[in-house]
Amino acid sequence: MRFTKALNHINKPVFFLLLVCAGLLSGCEGLINDLDQDKLPKVEIKLAVSCYISPQNPRLEAIITESQPIFGPASYNPVIVTNAEVILADDVNQVRLVFDDSLQNYVADSSAFKIVAGKSYTLTVNDGKRFVKAECTVPFNSVKTMDLAVDKEWNGYGTDSSAWFKFTWEDIKGESNYYALRGAYTLEETVPQFYPETGETSPFRHSNRYDMYAYGRGTYNDINLDGIKFNAPRSGVYLSPRRTITYRDKNGVEKSVDNDPRLRDVRVEVMCIDEHYYKFRRSLENNDDNPFVEPTLVYTNIEGGLGCFASFNAVGLTVNP
Repeated sequence: MRFTKALNHINKPVFFLLLVCAGLLSGCEGLINDLDQDKLPKVEIKLAVSCYISPQNPRLEAIITESQPIFGPASYNPVIVTNAEVILADDVNQVRLVFDDSLQNYVADSSAFKIVAGKSYTLTVNDGKRFVKAECTVPFNSVKTMDLAVDKEWNGYGTDSSAWFKFTWEDIKGESNYYALRGAYTLEETVPQFYPETGETSPFRHSNRYDMYAYGRGTYNDINLDGIKFNAPRSGVYLSPRRTITYRDKNGVEKSVDNDPRLRDVRVEVMCIDEHYYKFRRSLENNDDNPFVEPTLVYTNIEGGLGCFASFNAVGLTVNP
């Protein structure tokens, strides 16, 4: 009865439009269900490579997966390729990266094959069915002048405060440069912790490390900006207020401890990245979840496959507030 009354309040043009939309939606569903799968284009499943080399990396690593079909079932979980031959080579020597079950990628110790700034390298991957190849050159220069400032600011209520990080660096003059940032900070605090094996509660010094610049602007270039000073986006962290925590030990005796919160250290690194790294990162940034941005193809420099083989030369600065 209520539904009938509601329909009476809808004017006829609107009601007709609703019927047309419902018909179109049901028609689209029938078209999808009736589509002949044999007439869809066949898309080759390719090897996808992710490998970044640097003189500063303690080991060589490469992640080898398979692309997933556009049509048909797919999964958000990567399809790891475990049986590939992965070779990294320069103009004289080479090293084989071996698959590590615990890491789910291919690794080799950097002491067995040194990455040198200014040199070119080739990466080949062969899984018996597919062969892909890529090349890159490690940037020769690294940033010489940079500054990292840490300022404490009151949040406006109580004793709450935050630490803000401001990082700047000067562009390397006289050449085209591409940059990316990475950083981390360590927070410490003493809290009571219960130990089930002994039934005891006692003070424990917690130490946690957090990444910076994970969601800020990721890449920079000096096109028409040769020699300028770059300013990274300001990044901050909430600081726990200093307080006394009361607890009871296993005998029921009340005790207290000063939490003594500290921002122990802050480190920021500016990476001089090659053009492949820059184009790949920029293409990923362009394919975000913004519904008003037209999607673009993700950059790849892997011949016969997908992904990126690139290099960087990093230098960093650490402060202990």
